[in-house]
Amino acid sequence: MTDILRLATEADSDALASLIRRSAHELQAADYPPEVLNVAVGTAFGLDPMLIADGTYFLIERDGEAIACGGWSFRAKTYGGADHLADATARMQPGIDAARIRAFFVSPDHARQGLGGRLLDACEDAARGAGFTHAEMVATLAGERLYSRRGWVIDRSYTETLPGGVQLPVIRMTKRLDRTGDE
Repeated sequence: MTDILRLATEADSDALASLIRRSAHELQAADYPPEVLNVAVGTAFGLDPMLIADGTYFLIERDGEAIACGGWSFRAKTYGGADHLADATARMQPGIDAARIRAFFVSPDHARQGLGGRLLDACEDAARGAGFTHAEMVATLAGERLYSRRGWVIDRSYTETLPGGVQLPVIRMTKRLDRTGDE
């Protein structure tokens, strides 16, 4: 078994959408009820093709199967699939604005094997290489546990309103990228 970390391509879209759906429904179930997940998948939790087009979305494959994905962005959009916040495509300025860490999902069959951390390292390194000195994300309740262990700091917790008035509790987190160690 060899894991391959690579940039996702448009040809990966169907496999990634399936991975995201399954990951969200199974790994987020302890933190969000089914009625929230049913709306969140495809809106707040979804594949944004702009990340693929920008060359900032990674996937990890094992034996040809996509088992984890996550990315970063130099655009204003903080989370969501293709239709969510579609007007937030403005480019962020390295050294001034925060890079965005986005859309991390791991196959339930491969959870807690370090894949999320490996993706996070790749995203932080790529954002740093593009000149960003800090980053932010909108984390899920489950994701916050991983990110906190990796030096991310909670900025604030809040509730995002999804279609139909569904309430999704999330956490805005930040991290400095221009130095090593914790905040």
